[in-house]
Amino acid sequence: MVNVQNLRTLSRVALILLMAVHVATWYLWGIHAVGSIGIEALFSGLSRGVFNAGFVFWILVLVSAVILGRTFCGWFCWFGGYLELVEWGIGSLKIKIPRRMLLYLGVIPFVSLALKVYNSLIVNWIQGFPTTFTFQLADVEPWGGQQTGISILITLIMFGPVLFFAFGRRAWCRYLCPIGALLKIFGIVGLCKVRLVNDNCNGCGTCNRTCDMQVDVLGELKTHGEVLSSNCIRCLKCTNECPTGAIGFNFNRKETSLSDDASSKAERISLKRRRLSAFDIAITSLWASIMMIFFFLGFQSSSQEIKVLMTPGLLLVTFGLVWIVQKAWSRNKISEPTHFQ
Repeated sequence: MVNVQNLRTLSRVALILLMAVHVATWYLWGIHAVGSIGIEALFSGLSRGVFNAGFVFWILVLVSAVILGRTFCGWFCWFGGYLELVEWGIGSLKIKIPRRMLLYLGVIPFVSLALKVYNSLIVNWIQGFPTTFTFQLADVEPWGGQQTGISILITLIMFGPVLFFAFGRRAWCRYLCPIGALLKIFGIVGLCKVRLVNDNCNGCGTCNRTCDMQVDVLGELKTHGEVLSSNCIRCLKCTNECPTGAIGFNFNRKETSLSDDASSKAERISLKRRRLSAFDIAITSLWASIMMIFFFLGFQSSSQEIKVLMTPGLLLVTFGLVWIVQKAWSRNKISEPTHFQ
């Protein structure tokens, strides 16, 4: 039987090799046939009336999201592969900051996406909407001068080990990635889903424990018979690890459900993940507010090093501030004398 996780690894290795060939053909061999496929190239091209390589690439990705959900995030995103490599390399050293819930509000990546679209696309359209559109794959060079060596190093450290230590697996994908937010919008349809395929589920919770995106897989299966969460990246770890083979990835929903015993276990296991808290609302609100203030005050034009530090840095700082206030509040409540009538 083919190991699906090995296929995922091969898919990302193949993508990285294609990216290496792409850059080599442009800069080493001088073949300027296909330019940048980055999301910035897409927005830049649309703002100037050009359908470039970025446009073609992201149209394909968005179509795949409509059919297969966020499969791109789970199978082809090179940075997601890097984050899993970080987990594999330093997972045993992880220092997890205690908290009640992991920012499930999902507001942060949409704020990032909105700012990116505004800065790269809307501002230019306000100045003048393109009257004609042309097709030019090599419109933007692959590297594009967007990052320096130092900014790449900062990105790899801050968005990899640092966020991993603080917020757990796939922290960037779950909390900050604007591309993930874009794919959530198009992946709402996601015709192919993780679904119950038989009545064998025993409610063990393995699917929840193996999910990198911390989706309440068991709770969704109990309620809907399928995983509807937009955070599901179709990595299929849950289907691989299910000891009873009760879940699969397919287009057709089967008439099946959890047994009473499995449903009872699912209720207990998924309860913690369904709890919203003022703690998380405070972090999200502070982060979004500070980012918006910085953006509209013109800090987006600062050096690339500052820009790549800002997003994870603000998340860590706001989390730390809210956590300190919460701890101080808790200690104060405990130390208050009890008054008896």
